[in-house]
Amino acid sequence: MFIHLLIAIYPILLFILIPLLFKFFKIRQFSTINVPDIVTVFLIFGLHLFSRQVTHISILPYFLMLISIIALVLLFLDLFYNRHFEARHFLHFFWRITFFVTLLLYILMVIIIFKT
Repeated sequence: MFIHLLIAIYPILLFILIPLLFKFFKIRQFSTINVPDIVTVFLIFGLHLFSRQVTHISILPYFLMLISIIALVLLFLDLFYNRHFEARHFLHFFWRITFFVTLLLYILMVIIIFKT
């Protein structure tokens, strides 16, 4: 039961601690990195770790396949509509989409764990 509570509290702790670290180390003064950029990495790590704890199967390969498909679709849409490719714009947009997909999968994982 402790693992289930830790899984549910983990993203909340991330969204509290990462902004505090940003303020303490004054990261925004010398970098363009935002809180969701850092939280995404920890959520991906959390998806892997907690899926291994609960189901003994890692969700990471399936997640990476989903993110790769999303990247290809975004790339083709960008090339189809804009007729040129800007790597900086694409990576920024792709990383934000990755954040939302990761957060959605994490929330779904928490709901599934507490339903069963």
